Amino acid sequence: MAQPTSGSIKAIYNDQKESPLCKNPVVQVINIKKVPTSNNINRYRVIISDGTYFMQAMLASQHTQLVESETLQKHSLIVLKDYVCNSLQNRKIIIALNIEVLPNSADMQKFGNPVNLEAELMKDNGKNESDQQNGQQQLFVQGQQNGASANTMNNNAASINNTSARSNNVYAEANLFPIKSLNPYQNRWFIKARVSQKADIKFWHKNNSEGKLFSVNLLDKSGEIKATAFNAEVDRLHPLLQENKTYYISKARVTMAKKQFSNLNNDYELVFESGTEIEECNDDSLPTMSFNFVPIAKLDDGIDKGDTVDVIGLVKEDEGVQEIVSKASGKPVKKRQLTIVDKSQKQIKLTLWDRQAESFDSSNNPIIACKGCRVGDFGGRSLSLLSSGSLKVNPDIPEANELRQWYNNVGHTAQVDSFSGQSLGNTSGAGSSTSAKKSLADVKSEPLGAGEKADFFTVRARVVYMKSDNCSYPACPECKKKLIEEGTGSWRCEKDQKSFPEPDYRYILSMSLADATTQMFMSAFDEIGIKLLGKTATEMVHLRERDNAAYQSVFRESYFQPYNFKCKAKMESYNDTERTKYTIIEATPVDYATDGHQLANEIDSYISAM
Repeated sequence: MAQPTSGSIKAIYNDQKESPLCKNPVVQVINIKKVPTSNNINRYRVIISDGTYFMQAMLASQHTQLVESETLQKHSLIVLKDYVCNSLQNRKIIIALNIEVLPNSADMQKFGNPVNLEAELMKDNGKNESDQQNGQQQLFVQGQQNGASANTMNNNAASINNTSARSNNVYAEANLFPIKSLNPYQNRWFIKARVSQKADIKFWHKNNSEGKLFSVNLLDKSGEIKATAFNAEVDRLHPLLQENKTYYISKARVTMAKKQFSNLNNDYELVFESGTEIEECNDDSLPTMSFNFVPIAKLDDGIDKGDTVDVIGLVKEDEGVQEIVSKASGKPVKKRQLTIVDKSQKQIKLTLWDRQAESFDSSNNPIIACKGCRVGDFGGRSLSLLSSGSLKVNPDIPEANELRQWYNNVGHTAQVDSFSGQSLGNTSGAGSSTSAKKSLADVKSEPLGAGEKADFFTVRARVVYMKSDNCSYPACPECKKKLIEEGTGSWRCEKDQKSFPEPDYRYILSMSLADATTQMFMSAFDEIGIKLLGKTATEMVHLRERDNAAYQSVFRESYFQPYNFKCKAKMESYNDTERTKYTIIEATPVDYATDGHQLANEIDSYISAM
């Protein structure tokens, strides 16, 4: 038969968090009292004992049903699985956040002859025991006599500028909800959560209106939830909420999660409003980060393009910061492409963007834990860290320690595969792209793009011809859709319902590539056109209007330069006719030193396999 954990009450009272007596202690409930509240939700205050001492405890709201269903009774034994010990009116009270009721027996009786712990401590300090016992009894019956305790704490809950700390507020602690239990049908709740990630302020402009927003990810032991503030609340809350700090939060609106903007495993999210109350608290017990890592080798096992995953890997290669033009916004953005490897002996390309791309330091092969990576199908599989995602460098977690140990002992000489199926040399070598290398003759002869998904490959080739007529289109400066020229000399975007004085031209190119085996036509778009021609499409349109000979010369100067082209093959249907479309998605000038090292590694691999 289970018994109370002797000595646990005193250990909890003295805040001996590392003591084994404080780890899931078993205590006995020797009294139960109802505490009236203004919101018609019954609350219960109990006296718990370890057989030697007793003290007060408040049950969290989710445990009310245990009392009302008589699962929890007088003399029941319970396990305190999660709790805090707080001060109230110069006394201490336990807030039972998560309990387990052990099976009740027919002859339940009180264990031992427990005495009031605080009274004993006061007596040891030379104070009057009876006064302290009366004070303890008065505290216990306070809720029944006037019903004002919980009501006052509820109605006067501290706002951000309130100097009273909610960490001393019994009502707040007893009302704590696990994040995973939040839903739109609850009216009164408190959470205690850590800010695990804080996004930058973003500005938006749409339909003659504008505004700003920022978001945070909130974490407790049960899970995570995203919270967003808009406009005036950005000014109020952005300075207050800081990464890795913990807060009491209440009176935020719970809404359905917008999955396209969130990478968290939660069907709901929070919206901070003018009445939202947030106050910092000091609690080191909450986790700092929550991950659900997927081994790199499993990223093509039931995971689709567009899915969001968490990964941990060792940075094997860093291609440095590059500036490209965003297809969506038409604005320049910074990107950094890393190659990471893990214990599954698979490697993958991971792209970082903007601030994370610029600030990342790949020295000494760091281990990175990434939360919120979008899966792509470039080169078979690739990853891109979302703006809402987060990255931790050399995190102090078991998975990182195990990965570092694997790399030091085995990984630096292990055979590592990419998703293209190529076997690479050891992970300290130069490595290669995650897309298969082919000759143009191979591309023509193989049934690339015939499946449901596109096929990706890399060719080393030269542009030998590029069509110079109709090689660009007039694009909307905002959405990049094609503009229609109006008779008034302006250009109109049907999608945005706006007019512009002139368009922003974008490339849509058709070119012939050649290598030592054959030549073939491929398509390319704006980013590739700018890289190959060295001018924007708008600049080329204006150049042609001024000097057609100079315009044609720009094309000729781009010919016969060696590039490594990353390409996509996809079957398309047009007028009931299927054909494979080949599109260039990246063009990199040949780096003979890097390619030479890579070729040497591949030769070594072939020799070793013989």
